[in-house]
Amino acid sequence: MQAAVKERVLLVDDEPEILVALEDLLGDDFVILKTGFPEEALEIVRHDRGIAVVISDQRMPKMTGDELLAKLGTASDARRILVTAFADLSAVIRAVNNGKIFAYVTKPWNPDDLLMKVRKAAEHYRLAQQLARERHLLDSIVNSLNEGIVAADREGKCLLFNPRAEKILGMGAQDVDPETWARHYGVFTANRSDLLPAAENPLIRAMAGETSPPAEVFVKNASVPGATVSMTGTPLGGGQHGISGGVAVLRDVTQQRELETQLSQSQKMDAIGRLAGGVAHDFNNLLVVIQSYAELVRDGLPANDPARGDLGEVLSAARRAAALTKQLLAFSRSETVQPVDVQLNDLVSGIEKMLHRIIGEDIELSTRLLPELGLIRADPGQLDQVILNLSINARDAMPNGGQLLIETFNVDDDADYAVAHPNVMPGDYVLLSVRDTGTGMDADTERRIFEPFFTTKGVGKGTGLGLATVYGIVQQTGGQIRVFSEPGRGSAFKIYFPRLRNGPERDHGPGTGLVTPGHGGTILVVEDYAAVRQVASRILRERGYTVLEARYPADARALCAEHGEAIDLLLTDVIMPECAGPQLARELTEQYPKLRVLYMSGYPGGASERSGALESGAPYIEKPFSADALAEKVRLLLSGAT
Repeated sequence: MQAAVKERVLLVDDEPEILVALEDLLGDDFVILKTGFPEEALEIVRHDRGIAVVISDQRMPKMTGDELLAKLGTASDARRILVTAFADLSAVIRAVNNGKIFAYVTKPWNPDDLLMKVRKAAEHYRLAQQLARERHLLDSIVNSLNEGIVAADREGKCLLFNPRAEKILGMGAQDVDPETWARHYGVFTANRSDLLPAAENPLIRAMAGETSPPAEVFVKNASVPGATVSMTGTPLGGGQHGISGGVAVLRDVTQQRELETQLSQSQKMDAIGRLAGGVAHDFNNLLVVIQSYAELVRDGLPANDPARGDLGEVLSAARRAAALTKQLLAFSRSETVQPVDVQLNDLVSGIEKMLHRIIGEDIELSTRLLPELGLIRADPGQLDQVILNLSINARDAMPNGGQLLIETFNVDDDADYAVAHPNVMPGDYVLLSVRDTGTGMDADTERRIFEPFFTTKGVGKGTGLGLATVYGIVQQTGGQIRVFSEPGRGSAFKIYFPRLRNGPERDHGPGTGLVTPGHGGTILVVEDYAAVRQVASRILRERGYTVLEARYPADARALCAEHGEAIDLLLTDVIMPECAGPQLARELTEQYPKLRVLYMSGYPGGASERSGALESGAPYIEKPFSADALAEKVRLLLSGAT
């Protein structure tokens, strides 16, 4: 068994024989330190905080015993015992009554009485040290909590106010009248307009002995810009010390509520996106029928027939409707990303009319497009979204009107440019610049504009996703974006897209008459929307193909079982009942390895939810498609060109 640690006792007496006698009496129970000089005793105690008891003679040269023990003050927790003669007893008794000494013994002392008092003083010291350690541990725990803890007695006197509570409330118990602080610190109701009534304050109710449900309040004062706080009050029962009152637990839920709001907003946006994608899917099927039949009728008319012009207007309207549908798909983030070689000037020109309608008549929109602009590789729909979002952002920055300028440039990689633009990696770029004469931004706002959900607009007036979407799209293309803005002097967004050094020839677009007829072959068309299936089949038959039609995947399997290797190409919708297009294609190509596959859809994002995304590089044609575009895609696949 480990031996008990002996307490340390300091003996102070100017008579050496007294020190020897005390050491002989106490040496078996305690570790003894001794000195004959009061000044030396002060130094010993100040440097040795582990002394449990100080025993001092009352009468000593230069300093009495009670003066010595009084001078120890708070420098030591040691219990203090005076040894005195009867002549000094009155001064000693006053010291005892004033709490300056623990006990006294008179000369000549009774050894048993002296030993008992020293043992009692040492035990008192040990208990006090244990209580101090426990209190320190409790304080450490309470002070390290992430919740604020506030306690008060029934009269409002503060019993506890931990640092977290001070931070949450922006004040401490010392900042207000201790008797009434619980009723004075400023908290507001959750709507932030009215002071919280005392009857609804969980702490005040707890002080009165009531248990109340948690209340959510708003705290704002000079130290705290504003925080949403959850308060829970619990009565503080009497216990052995007879304390009664209340304790409140304060939890700052500001960030949690902000995250919940962001999640709710994100869920709304997701729901709207799904709705937009669903509408776009159905609308695209209708546009396939409108556009394709209009083309078929137009192509069957004589070149000088006036109806050809009318049908041209129908086709133009269908293409504009398709562009709007593409915007819906881009907004819903449901559009399959299809990077192609893009002429940025064409995109700006194509979206310019729509921008005029969106930004309003009080904003002057102008474009300066470099004629010999290089090509970039990106998804056109995503680039439309970038231009649209930046333009809407500029519009919101010009509530009283202004000017919006969209420009394009070629940027060559040279040393001078790299020095002037240190954030832009070396390389050749196509630069898209969107400048406005709006309110501009300060440095703090500029640092945060690309954060998801960050917005300077009021509640209900912005999602905080527009510029975050722009940033994501630019990063996806391998580009970089820079912002230049000053309060009151407008903003400029400059986007650097990697430039293709040797771009391909420009796409001639649909309806140009450049598509050559097919050279025969059998095509299986699988589409559950009857009108789309019929018009696609007619387009292909008129180009010389043999066409088999299937409404459902089960019908397609049956036709394949009947015709087998005679089928050259499967043209299938992506989303269908029973089985998605990619799954059907996998099944059939396993049985017929030579079978080529072409996917079509007006809502390709839905495929990822049902059967996995289309394989990278899978041949795909987007609805609505023109007759020429479909025929050309099929011809290239069957010829092995793609």
